[in-house]
This record gives sequence, structure tokens and C-alpha cells, in this order.
Amino acid sequence: MRFGGHETFAIREGWLHKGLRLLNKNSELFTQDDVADHLGVGRNMGKSIRHWLMATQLAEPAPEAVAGKRSLLQMTELGCRVWELDPYFLSEGTWWILHVNLVNNPAFAASWAWFFNSFGHDRFDRAVCVESLKRQIEMTTKKPPSATTLDRDLGCMLASYARTIPNTHDDPEDGADCPFRDLGLLSFFKTSGYYQFHHEVKPIPPEVLGYAISKAFEHTSGGARASDISITDAARKPGGPGRCFALTAETLFEVASRAESLSGNGAIQISGMAGDRVIRVKQQSPLDWVVAHYASIEEGSLHVA
Repeated sequence: MRFGGHETFAIREGWLHKGLRLLNKNSELFTQDDVADHLGVGRNMGKSIRHWLMATQLAEPAPEAVAGKRSLLQMTELGCRVWELDPYFLSEGTWWILHVNLVNNPAFAASWAWFFNSFGHDRFDRAVCVESLKRQIEMTTKKPPSATTLDRDLGCMLASYARTIPNTHDDPEDGADCPFRDLGLLSFFKTSGYYQFHHEVKPIPPEVLGYAISKAFEHTSGGARASDISITDAARKPGGPGRCFALTAETLFEVASRAESLSGNGAIQISGMAGDRVIRVKQQSPLDWVVAHYASIEEGSLHVA
């Protein structure tokens, strides 16, 4: 489990585009001390961009036999598809996909995985959040990170998602331009100092719902048929759509019902009654769901100018 690596910077608008553009141009530049200059950002921001490319699973270390250097990066298959189909990260579905990856990637985003999968408070202050994570880590790790490290990591995570109410924009370093805030998962009430999870229905694209299911339930990611996942399991499974999208069983059912009506090709269906309701999904890989998402977007609207 990794805490930190982002230099306390939340992802900023345009950062991932800059990172993929540099990888596409010359991946060797990411091994150089002046990589931040090539990215057009500060030194620590350059380190942060590198971290976020790997944490969101857009990039990965290149095989040593091919790269010759441990620090050399290469695009993942997902990174290649995003660069090809949404290089400027204009689709909100892209950000939902990257969010799912963070929640499922404790190796690079431990606070993200813990917060969305295990933290049980809907309304809380930062101190409660930090203390809860600290207790969890102490029970599972012989050498837990310091309280300062955990506080900084959680602070970055909260700044990535929480919309400040009222929105004053008085601190340019608070992550206000992080695109994850537009997902509507979390609010921060400045007058009280409390955060609030949002469990209401969200406009999750059908293919992104399928992506989250295929990431959490491996048996749905391959084969020629469909798989049934109970609404309860989909809502509770760590890394699944309920946890990732902060949905209850009822709001997940509504999201899945909307996905059924929008998908059109039967890739997602609802069956069963009351407590036996299930989501029936087409068996395909997470990457196939990604490609299907971009295919559903108006052709040409996301292409590089």
C-alpha cells in the first residue's frame, strides 16, 4: 500500500493530457531530471504527474528487458485507448473510469481505496477520517506510516473530490480545478468543517457501469455469455460500482435501470423482482467496456484538433 507519491498535488486540468503527450512523443524524457520542463510544470508537479499516470493506470513501468531502465514508463492499453479516443479528457466517462481505477489500486492510491471501500461515515470531519484510517492501518501493518503522512495523503484525496460550499476559490493550491470534483461524490461545508458523501443517483454512462462491474467481478470480464450480479453484491463489493460511485442498493438499481434503457444493445439488463434483483451484464473485458464507451459518443467530438 502506498501513501503519497503525488507531492500533495491533486490531479489538475490538463495534467494527464500533458503526461500522455510526452509519453507518446518520447517516453525517455520521463527518465530525465528536467522532465518537468518538458511538461511545462514545476519540478514537484512533474513528479506528481508521473505518479498520477501510474495510479490511474494510464501508464506503467516498461519491462526492464525492453526499456533497460527501471524508471522508464510506457502507456498501458487503457492509456493508448484514451490517447487515441479522448486525448484531452473531455468525456466525463473518462474521469469515472480513472476514478474506478484509483479505488481499485491500493498499491498507488491506498487512501482512495480505503476511503471509498471501507470508511463508514457519510458526514465527517477530516480529523475523524484521519483517525479512522490510522486505526485501520495500525491493525493491518507492522510499520504504519506517520500520522503526518496519512493526513497529507487523505488531504489530497479529499481535495480531489470535495466541492467547497460556499465556493470562494481563495486558495489556488486546494485542488479546485481537479476534474474529479465534477463527479459530485463529496462536498465540503466550509463553515462547519464537515464533509458529506453523496449517495444519490449519478449520471454514470452504461459502459462505465459495466467497466466497474468487470473490474470487481472477474468472472464477468471474459466469455461469450452474460453474467448475473445481484444488486446487493454490486452495491457492497469492494471496488464495485456501489462503492466506487457512492451508491446504495436502491440508487444503484436506478443507475442500472437507466443504463439498461440507454445501452440499447442489451449489454446491461435488469432482471428479477424486489430482493432478488440482478444486473445482467455482457461478458467482456474492462478495456472492451472502455472502447464501447467511446463508440457511444458522437463520432469526431473528442478527436485531436
